[in-house]
Amino acid sequence: MTGNQKSAVAELDLKDFGKQAEKLDRALVTGLMLEVILETSSLPVDSQTLRHLVKTRLKDSLAVNLAGRVTLDRFRHLLSQVDIWFPLYYPMTTAGSLKASAATPVQAIPAPGATAIPSRRVLQVDRLRSWLREEGRGLLPHRPHRKFNQEGLCEFLGRTQGGWFRLLDFTRHFGVDRRTAWEYLKKFLHAGLLRHNQGRSAAVRYALETCFLVVRADTLEPGVEAALSGLPPQLAVKVSAWLIATGGEAFGEQEWHDRLEPARCQQFISRLKSAGILEEVGRVGEGRMLRIGRRWLRE
Repeated sequence: MTGNQKSAVAELDLKDFGKQAEKLDRALVTGLMLEVILETSSLPVDSQTLRHLVKTRLKDSLAVNLAGRVTLDRFRHLLSQVDIWFPLYYPMTTAGSLKASAATPVQAIPAPGATAIPSRRVLQVDRLRSWLREEGRGLLPHRPHRKFNQEGLCEFLGRTQGGWFRLLDFTRHFGVDRRTAWEYLKKFLHAGLLRHNQGRSAAVRYALETCFLVVRADTLEPGVEAALSGLPPQLAVKVSAWLIATGGEAFGEQEWHDRLEPARCQQFISRLKSAGILEEVGRVGEGRMLRIGRRWLRE
């Protein structure tokens, strides 16, 4: 066997070893994730909180089980892989799929509350609840209402996944008439809870104010619009909503293939990567895992 042939064989062996090592790492992470789900799935929490809790405890479990057994570099590598594998495998579990199906989004514009996985942590829930308790106390009905209360409003806003919704969505959810709904939405706008798309008549949309979102939507939306200049404006709105609904977590490019023809999907991804909005964080099989760059997220 010549030197070149030996080198080629050694290179193939290294690639094969790398694939096997990745499979073992993935099996380790998913196995620990299932253990954590068994411990937490019965907790009386909403789907977003459960997802966040499972991911946090998964990282804690890695630290406890691997302390002193692997090198620091390998441990850091495994932690970084959690951010790639967790959004891919969690929805396949009972906790991920059933809880997610219970949180069907309500927005009229198909942002990925319907496009991304609904249980992703898109809202800064603690900040929102704190605002509703302290600054929003006088905004809600004084008389007890079955759904239109602090908890019900928080649930509704959670279901929108930070996306735009119509007056009609609000009236249907809370069972109030259009005039009453409009008066409350106007209050929420003036108080800084909601934002307005500046549309008129039937084109009017509302969304949760960006300070309550994980993604910096106020800077992301103009960035996406600039990156996709020359394309229909409504596409930029949808793409922004899809990205906001990822909550900054990694997602498979196949999620976009399911909504756009592959050629256009590749064009969007290429433009967004060039603009520094999207970054590639790894591969699973033949598909890429992507996520929003860290500068577009709140600390």
